[in-house]
Amino acid sequence: MKFASRIGGVGASATFKYSALAKKEGVVNLTIGRTEFSTPNTIVEAAKKALDEGRIHYTPTRGIPELREKITEKLEKENNIRDINPEKILVSTGAKQVIFEAIMSLIGRGDKVGMPDPSWVSYESIVKIAEGDIVWLPLKHEKGFIPDEDFLSALENSDAKLVFINSPNNPTGAVYPEKVIRKVADIAERKDMWIISDEIYEKIIYEGKHFSAGSIYPKTITVGGFSKEFSMTGWRLGYAACPEKEVIDKMNIIQSQSVSCAVSFVQYAATLAFTPEVREETRIMKETLRKRRDYLARRLRDMQVLERIPSGAFYIFPNFGEIDDVALTEKLLRRGVGVIPGSAFGSEGTGCVRISYGAVSQKGMERAADEIEKWI
Repeated sequence: MKFASRIGGVGASATFKYSALAKKEGVVNLTIGRTEFSTPNTIVEAAKKALDEGRIHYTPTRGIPELREKITEKLEKENNIRDINPEKILVSTGAKQVIFEAIMSLIGRGDKVGMPDPSWVSYESIVKIAEGDIVWLPLKHEKGFIPDEDFLSALENSDAKLVFINSPNNPTGAVYPEKVIRKVADIAERKDMWIISDEIYEKIIYEGKHFSAGSIYPKTITVGGFSKEFSMTGWRLGYAACPEKEVIDKMNIIQSQSVSCAVSFVQYAATLAFTPEVREETRIMKETLRKRRDYLARRLRDMQVLERIPSGAFYIFPNFGEIDDVALTEKLLRRGVGVIPGSAFGSEGTGCVRISYGAVSQKGMERAADEIEKWI
């Protein structure tokens, strides 16, 4: 059977593949890109209330005005992104969906996209579906996977139409300093590139502070959502914002012809995500994640496979040297530890594995670290 050429080079998500393999009994699952925390009760009760009130029908394709207004206020106050209003916000069924809509709006056959190497697996696949071409921008383990001069030079010398940045980062946990983001934005401005700034982990930062490229460069599509900060992965709710309204309008066309709109009662529930009560719950979650990060980072540094302690998200990306990381992943799985092979995220991830500590107990972390140490 003959299928469309656009799907030829796209496989199933490696993260979902290895997550499924790690769900066997007795396996410490360090694959999954979420926490085990419950969604804050304030949001849950708001969803129930919305259902009781019959808020179960189609909403405007861009999202309900109340939620877009809340997001606008949040971006202005917390991210310093100006020239934003609710018409420059698009609410959708998760951050992945708005990234898909942005790429489909901007990238056509042969258009080049600057891609950090390593980076989240879905970026590359979405660009391939759009029939765009990847320009890989190297990130180095010894630099903590933070963009350096080699990264910036590769971007400068490319003819990319768009570049991805993701801070805090999946799979590495790296938080990009403001000066680095300013350098990327400076190149983008001089070469008239678009930036997609994926900021889904922005509230999970342990050291340093978050800086949004959209605060200094208007051709930035800022991507955010509710999955990570509020433990709402299954609720499927994310958003995009851009001072350049035209790109949001184009994305909205794709949304109207695909998913139509985000789930109605989920949108109403999310308007309560910005309350002090919910913020306190997420602060407590972050402190728990910090303790897990500290423990695993210490163990991995003692094993001499981690150069720098990552400052954000809930991932660690240790480097085991010149090994087959897929074979290592399979060996660890047989020893009862589930991780993701680093090469799934790009060639610079070869020899690494992604460890997620978002949903693991202290006992599980100890067992996983012990098994990795035995392998070494």
